[in-house]
Amino acid sequence: MREDVKIFTISGMGCSASALAIDMAEKILKTHENFNAVILSTEILSTGWYPGKEHTMMVLNCVFRMGAAAILVSNKKEAKKRAKYKLLYSLRTQRAFDDKGYYSAFREEDSDGFTGVTLRRDLLQVAGETLRSNITILGSKILPYTEMIFYAYSIIKKKYLDKSTEIYVPNFKRVVQHFCLPASGKPVIREIGKGLKLGERDMEPALMTLHRFGNQSSSSLWYELGYIEAKERVKKGDKVWQLGMGSGPKCNGLVWECIRPIVGEAQRGVWADCIDKYPVLIVDKNSS
Repeated sequence: MREDVKIFTISGMGCSASALAIDMAEKILKTHENFNAVILSTEILSTGWYPGKEHTMMVLNCVFRMGAAAILVSNKKEAKKRAKYKLLYSLRTQRAFDDKGYYSAFREEDSDGFTGVTLRRDLLQVAGETLRSNITILGSKILPYTEMIFYAYSIIKKKYLDKSTEIYVPNFKRVVQHFCLPASGKPVIREIGKGLKLGERDMEPALMTLHRFGNQSSSSLWYELGYIEAKERVKKGDKVWQLGMGSGPKCNGLVWECIRPIVGEAQRGVWADCIDKYPVLIVDKNSS
């Protein structure tokens, strides 16, 4: 690299690293005019492989696959002619202040001195709490007032009038057309989709990415965006919401707006050799 190229390493940020890096790049570009930034998001299994015998630490050996994605962002004026998207919002939330959340996925040594990541049973509950806080803040920025009023009223009613009242889930599909969810597993994808009241088509990019490439940690979000583009579903003016969740725990959300027609992606990129075969039917083991 040239001497004037600034390099920042944020390895260790887990599955939310690439979304976090976009947020970081946005802040850097706000103070540096006429600059480009390249984000390299990758999952390298060899550095995180656990060779021990503790079952709670062996899970990660089975979860992740190797993969990578590179993203170019710019604040140069000429970039508007070629750029696909404009970043509208970026939001980072974390719950490291809570001991239960902090230790739900924790890197430590086992009794034999081997280093690995312990996944505890309350991980999904912690992930839900982390996601909820992020969505609440992001929703206040992008949702129409009517959705916010319904949400606030349901909270007040549950707290003071009727405790059996269910909290209203805002309809994010009124402002967002495409969703890139954490590809951590089918149960996680479907649980997040259920919580956001998403349909099968909305969860399709995450489910198909998991089916074809596995969980590639933070780079999965870009394989999902590539899937949507290869299906030629993104239209000019559409909003895309990328949601990255990682250990810490933390949650990073990005909302993009498509600023030009995107065509011909089915013949390019990582999906070029198989996009016609998708979507495939995925049958859940728990379904009858």
